[in-house]
Amino acid sequence: MPDSDLIYQNKYKLFTVGAIGTFMATLDGSILNVALPTIADYLHVSVDVVAWVVLAYSLTLISLMLAFGAWAGQRGYSFAYRFGFVLFILGSGSCAFSHDIYQLIIARVIQATGTAMFAAIGPGMITTIFPPNERGKGMGLIVMMVSAGFMIGPPLGGFLLSVWPWQSIFLINIPIGLVGLYMTYRYFGLMPIPTSHRKIPLKGAASISIALVLGTLALTLLNDYSISDVRIWGTASVSLIAAIAFLRFESNAHTAMIGLSIFKNRQFTTAIGAMVFMFIATSGVLLLIPFYLQEIKLFLPRQVGMFLIILPIMMFIMAPLSGRYSDKIGYRLLTSAGVIVLGAGLLILAGLHVDSTNGYIIGALVVVGAGVGLFSTPNSSALMGSVTEEQRAVTSGILGTTRNIGMSIGVALCTSLFSYFKAHKAFEMGKNAAFIFSYHRVIYIAAIFAAVSLIFCLTRRNRLQPVTK
Repeated sequence: MPDSDLIYQNKYKLFTVGAIGTFMATLDGSILNVALPTIADYLHVSVDVVAWVVLAYSLTLISLMLAFGAWAGQRGYSFAYRFGFVLFILGSGSCAFSHDIYQLIIARVIQATGTAMFAAIGPGMITTIFPPNERGKGMGLIVMMVSAGFMIGPPLGGFLLSVWPWQSIFLINIPIGLVGLYMTYRYFGLMPIPTSHRKIPLKGAASISIALVLGTLALTLLNDYSISDVRIWGTASVSLIAAIAFLRFESNAHTAMIGLSIFKNRQFTTAIGAMVFMFIATSGVLLLIPFYLQEIKLFLPRQVGMFLIILPIMMFIMAPLSGRYSDKIGYRLLTSAGVIVLGAGLLILAGLHVDSTNGYIIGALVVVGAGVGLFSTPNSSALMGSVTEEQRAVTSGILGTTRNIGMSIGVALCTSLFSYFKAHKAFEMGKNAAFIFSYHRVIYIAAIFAAVSLIFCLTRRNRLQPVTK
């Protein structure tokens, strides 16, 4: 096995490979959001149809990250990044040359398969290449790349669409991916090669993928159908059955991907719980912000984009700082402070009205972004540091899957509640008043989820206990 000191000496070269994968994944998503109306017009499809370009990508990510984390643990990080970059490059090229919406959706599934590998192994790779006393620093750097992708995506997408056709937003991925693939072959020979010959538990991987995809799909369908509709409860029932099957497989040492015993690890479970409720609290509320800016404040799309950049800018600033401090002072204080700041930002957002000033809106988004950035790095560092070296790859997949589940639940729950409140107030209030009333109620509910996240943060250990291999 390669010497750990040699890996630590080359950590920034190895980090660059992971940074490229992370940056590509977030850049692609943020660019695509800008281009969706153009794509819908070019392919002559409605908004609900073109939305499947995003939904197919998200469902593929959710279904594969946990399984890919286990796979990477068996095959190693070098194989995983080669696989991810090749699939992402092929998928991006296929997207650019799609002639109808169905080809584009299939191409996005191919692209998401590559992205799922990046998302599954990134935190685990960071935990391996940075020494324990710099783990928070490494996590902070990778969160910076996530933020950079979200920051650069909208303005870059707008520029590309103003000069070239929509296909250019996918073609730009190819040269970046080729650089990442070259660097993988160039430097990842330093990474340890797994010695375990245990087969990947396919039954568990398949059951959890089915459970996550159908569960997320059921939440998504809540926006269009009532909970009594067969499409909702039927999909949710199959998801529940698959989840029960997964738990049964996980309780058997011969079929388990990671094993239920890991949930006895308090640092692991508190990190997972805090992350789920934090993303539920933020994702849906922030999804409604663009609608407030366009429908209530009557801002143009490019103006809305400038407001939305505030969040990733604050994460870009706060994530590396909180990561460095978590290496010195531990996790409980920083994660708790992050959720408290986030809660304060939500309460400030609850003060939004029809006549709110631009300065007030910017201030609220600054506080929310600072809270998310302050929380995310130390929480991820605590999660990845709480498991053994052999569990890092699959735990990395758990981290990415949990984040996406929290976001999916948050979006589905908040948008459904918003629609419900708005529908019941539309006749007795004006349009703008009904919007503000409904938005305020959603924010107060989101604040409750933030409070639950805070409980998990306060009950965690401040420092990691030694982990045995």
